[in-house]
Amino acid sequence: MPSKVLDLDLADDPGDVPGLGAYDRAFVLLRWRGLPIGSVWLDVIDGRLPAADLWQAAHARHGRAITHAMAADALPCPAEPPLDDVSLPSATVAVCTKDRPDDLRRCLAALCALTPPAHEILVVDNAPSDERTASVCRDFPVRYVREDVKGLNWARTRAAREARGEVIAYTDDDATPDRRWLEALLVPFRHPAVAAVTGLVLPLELETDGQELFEQYCGFSRGFRQRVFDARRISPLGAANVGAGASMAIRRQLVNDLGLFRVELDAGTAAQSGGDTFAFYRLLSLGHRIVYTPAAIAWHRHRQSPRDLVQVLRSYSVGTYVFLLRCLLFHGETGAIQVGFGWFLGHHVRQLLRRAIGRANAQPFGLTLAEIQGVLMSPWALWKTLRRERSILRGNATAALPATEA
Repeated sequence: MPSKVLDLDLADDPGDVPGLGAYDRAFVLLRWRGLPIGSVWLDVIDGRLPAADLWQAAHARHGRAITHAMAADALPCPAEPPLDDVSLPSATVAVCTKDRPDDLRRCLAALCALTPPAHEILVVDNAPSDERTASVCRDFPVRYVREDVKGLNWARTRAAREARGEVIAYTDDDATPDRRWLEALLVPFRHPAVAAVTGLVLPLELETDGQELFEQYCGFSRGFRQRVFDARRISPLGAANVGAGASMAIRRQLVNDLGLFRVELDAGTAAQSGGDTFAFYRLLSLGHRIVYTPAAIAWHRHRQSPRDLVQVLRSYSVGTYVFLLRCLLFHGETGAIQVGFGWFLGHHVRQLLRRAIGRANAQPFGLTLAEIQGVLMSPWALWKTLRRERSILRGNATAALPATEA
């Protein structure tokens, strides 16, 4: 039975939530005066979510965060000037999409409701098979660009070249950004050392078993505490911990000057994923700072069927190990060997053993085997994607690789 996704602000003292007769459970984002402080899973009882259960679970899991939020309310307001769009860098929001007009329509409706609004919204239609995306874009105040070379990182790179804002904020076509998503992403850029900012990604819906399994075993959330990353605090090889491409913003000049989005990576190539992780790796390895802020919320519509989930997990695994192989072969990162074997033993083998002995919440065999298959596919995938993309680049002078990169 599906789970209901709820977004509740505890400062409003929510009562019982009725009308949940179609659900067994609820996934609840907890806020305090708009800021996310945690999440809980709760059972639905007689078609409603009791307020007493909500508060009990909230205090059990996030009591310290609630206490700090309540204490902050009792303090006098800081004598700082109010935050407005003048104090923030200009921003282009880029949506890279391919043949998902329904998801795109939902995404654009949310982006057009941002507060404050984006400097511009740019839709990059990647190797479309028809005119549906262009048709959707005509219903919104957005700029439409077509990129005919297939690949998500081709689209991301094209977006950075077309963008007019100082910062380019990326989200996926199957994500629905929160009203203040962009503002939250831009605030850390007031510090000149910040090169990129990532945000919290939560499930838009949990209506199928596949979506619930996705959230359980490969959700995008990086927690509810703001974190600052640089090479002193985290190995660049651990860049996957920084955030996800569904909610990220980067200084546009860095994207263009460094060629951050390597075109042989991510969806639409044999690598299948890993483009955002590699971009974060490059920034960290070059001494830049990345901030993760949970205030920048994007709601992601997970793939719906268990079959889709198997495919997604396999693709993430291929991309992860292609990323590590690329770091080893082109950047001399010998630590990638240790990271790869450590992840294989600590996650894949461990999950197989946990399932074999019947541990609760162990990942299903089929999902782990799909991930292992992705590991085994990665060397071939790297060779194949490099061959294809370098061939394309040789025939496309406008997309030449930067001299600083292999």
